[in-house]
Amino acid sequence: MTEPIRFSDSITIRCQPEITALVDRAARAKGSKPSEWARQALSEALRAAGFDPTPKPSPSAGALYDSVEGRQRFAWVEGGEIKAMSYSDEKPADDWIPVVHVDSEPFDLALHWRLAPMFTTEAERVVCTYPVIQKSLEAM
Repeated sequence: MTEPIRFSDSITIRCQPEITALVDRAARAKGSKPSEWARQALSEALRAAGFDPTPKPSPSAGALYDSVEGRQRFAWVEGGEIKAMSYSDEKPADDWIPVVHVDSEPFDLALHWRLAPMFTTEAERVVCTYPVIQKSLEAM
């Protein structure tokens, strides 16, 4: 059995008693609660108005930083040490290697913070890892 979805935000609307009675009837006809029927009706109205109410997953570090304005990030590595990094349309020189960006775990903007990145050099690329930590309840 799946866990029911809990909603934390609410919208209060005032309407005529006749509307409330119609919402109750419509919900019963669909076999749902009036609050669920109203949520679905609101989502349909938002879609019809050109707004997509579907929650979007938070973008990964790679989606945010691997390519910026169509440019790839490269690093100049010498002796295992990163000397410089830059975004470029093409590889700046033979001794420059691509940089890939990853999160230490799946990232959700509502639940996590991204900390300053850590860089590791591999044979043919530099990996830029963003540590992901839980947001503190005190900060929320």
